[in-house]
Formats: sequence, C-alpha cells, structure tokens
Amino acid sequence: MESNYYAYSDKELIRKWGKKLSSLRVNAGLSQTELAQKTGMSRSSIAGIEKGRNFSIASLISISRTLELLDEFEFFLKKEEFELTPMEIYEKEKKRKKRGGYKI
Repeated sequence: MESNYYAYSDKELIRKWGKKLSSLRVNAGLSQTELAQKTGMSRSSIAGIEKGRNFSIASLISISRTLELLDEFEFFLKKEEFELTPMEIYEKEKKRKKRGGYKI
C-alpha cells in the first residue's frame, strides 16, 4: 500500500519534518539552543529547520544522531541485496547514455 506522503509537495514534507523535529526536540527536553550546541549548528539554523526551511542531509544526520534517531535511517544505511557494484553502476550508466534512459 502506498503512503499518502506522495500527495505532499517537497516543501510540505520539509515543513512536516520541521514540526516533527520540534516535537522530538521538546520530548528530549532540549531547547533550540541546547540542540544547536550539541550538533554544532546555530540556534537560528535549528529554528529555521523547525519552521520548514530547507536543510542539508548533514544537518538531518547531526540532529538525528543527537536525538538518538539514527536507527530511523536503517533503510538507507543497511547493505541491500540489490546494491550495485561500481562496475555494475558504470555498465548501467553506459547503457543509459546509449538509450537515453534506464531500462526497467
């Protein structure tokens, strides 16, 4: 079953993540200033993320590490059976360039 997250725009998802971050931070008993100090980010950066401003993956990882939420990234971090070797990636890219797209 497909989640309804696909109905949201990128900006809407970023706003939702910001609100979620704010809740997680408060539940962890941290102020924006404390989270900023623990992550090495500025308080204004934390506030901006919570308000739905764009943020980097590095910021997301740093905040997640501080809030002990890195396990939430398991899908992206675990080695998958379908993970391609560098040579397989090269071959697929070469074929894609010849055809003008990926074959599914």
